[in-house]
Amino acid sequence: MFGLVILLAASACEDDRFSFDDPARGPADLVGGQTKVSNGDFFGGNDELPVARPVSDIPDDTAPPNCGTSCEAYCDALQLTNPVNRGVCKSLWGVGLEHQPIVRAEACRRMFVDAIGRFPTRDEVVATCDGKTWGEVAISLINRDDFVRLNKRHWSDRLLYDTQAVSVERIYDMDNLVAKLYRGTIAYDEFAAVVSAHPVLTRRHDTPEDRTDALFATFMGRPPLGTELADMSRLYGTWFNGYYDHPDLGMRLPDAHIQYPCVGEDGEVSDELRASCTSVLWGYHELIFTPDIRSRVDENGNLTMWSGILKAEEWEKLQAPGQLLATQPLFWEKAVDDVLQQYLGYDLGHQVPAVRDELVRYFLEFNGDMRALHFAVMTSIPYLQSTLGNTPTDYRWTFGPHRQVDPETWVDSIREMTGYEISTCDHRLTRPDEFLEAGSLAGVALVERSNWQIRDVDDEGNVRVDYSYRNTVRPLGGCPDNTNGGRFKIISILTTAQQLNFVNQVCDPSFDGNGASIRSLLPRDVSGADNLTPDLAEEIYNYQVGQFLGRLTTEEERAEVREYGEQCSGCTAAAFARPTCFAVLSTAEMLFY
Repeated sequence: MFGLVILLAASACEDDRFSFDDPARGPADLVGGQTKVSNGDFFGGNDELPVARPVSDIPDDTAPPNCGTSCEAYCDALQLTNPVNRGVCKSLWGVGLEHQPIVRAEACRRMFVDAIGRFPTRDEVVATCDGKTWGEVAISLINRDDFVRLNKRHWSDRLLYDTQAVSVERIYDMDNLVAKLYRGTIAYDEFAAVVSAHPVLTRRHDTPEDRTDALFATFMGRPPLGTELADMSRLYGTWFNGYYDHPDLGMRLPDAHIQYPCVGEDGEVSDELRASCTSVLWGYHELIFTPDIRSRVDENGNLTMWSGILKAEEWEKLQAPGQLLATQPLFWEKAVDDVLQQYLGYDLGHQVPAVRDELVRYFLEFNGDMRALHFAVMTSIPYLQSTLGNTPTDYRWTFGPHRQVDPETWVDSIREMTGYEISTCDHRLTRPDEFLEAGSLAGVALVERSNWQIRDVDDEGNVRVDYSYRNTVRPLGGCPDNTNGGRFKIISILTTAQQLNFVNQVCDPSFDGNGASIRSLLPRDVSGADNLTPDLAEEIYNYQVGQFLGRLTTEEERAEVREYGEQCSGCTAAAFARPTCFAVLSTAEMLFY
């Protein structure tokens, strides 16, 4: 009877809160209001580009650059405001090294990919970046919903969302928490504290030691030392992996529960066991729960309490592990290193520690506002400079970042540019078929209102999901289900064939009739039936390069395409535009940026 009362109470709570659009349940609801953690007036986006200090010997790559008294005086006199620029000066301009020039279209394209997850068209480059300071460009991209959406996907990769391991309600809740971080309504240290006690982390891992390892890897960038592992594991001994029956979805969902390792058989805290629930390495911190009316004995004979009925003060109590780590300098340094890696693709914070130091101070000055960290890196010289040109050294910060795009970025960009119809996937709902097969209307509604798209309903009334997007990007490493591993990047014969096959479907050079509309491949005033001339061939190519690659064509490209226009005597504009589309979209510029 007691268990039935608890189940009914929990069911009533779920009925009140469950929403097909946002089924989130968890501690994210309890933090982060509408007030921003900083004023958002980030500085450092308008530094005047310095020139290198004249020196007799340019440093090579055999040893770190040595910045002497003259070098330090030179960098101090520049009065740079961007923390990355300040930090890198004594390893760049101060020791006689020049940065590569900033090519506006190249830098703008890079910012679009890294901030909102797709390539811009030429028109977007002009509208967003021309005549604007880099600070204005960065803040305009950071304030977009796509900036939040992209970083939610990044965190789903880090935390390995998997609906077989963690309740879908918890995954949606964590997704909302990440959104608050990147909208600036929660500081990074509070975010980490909530994550440390969130079922997305605690249920994803099995033992207290596993949870401690995962927390350190996520927020410290290293495994815990032996003493740290033993000490913090005591705070994670309260968690227990279990399940609960969802009354709307008609499914048994995996979720975190609370157990009572320091409570004796009489239900009271045992002095003999108290030490096993107490951390002493970072001060004295007890994490002990005692059973109450919400507790019940599960099918394995364990006395537990479902985390779905925890109170706000209990969630806060459970966040001790993350709160303790946030007091450590390495915690903030790891956050800086993560953002540098995200935008630059290499560990500038380790190679030039002064950059990390400056960014940590900047980050804390804005109260742990994650937007500030992204703004500083996006507007820095190491990020904005071109990848092209010769340098007297191979130091990574003397030329711009050059990286491979994520599969979703590649497909989303092509879809946006061509209007080609293809579905999407949803990083929160990694296995939609499980919710459809549960046989509940709520499960179908949840999938329908997610980012997955319904393909059709078969003769037996079964709803089927459109997996065209997932089937395209998953072989390339995207849209992972996170069973045993997550996202990957690879270049191989198989992935190249997959990419070329998709471009062939979009551009339809053989005129099968299933590709993108010809209107998206031609300038506005050109018809597909128009006779091709060298001038028209050049106009079509100029349009596609601007639309797909976001830049102007070169003189060599224009001469070559005019030659093709002459050779294709009697061709129509459509007959030229479709294979041209294939040629442009299959270039390395669409895969690397």
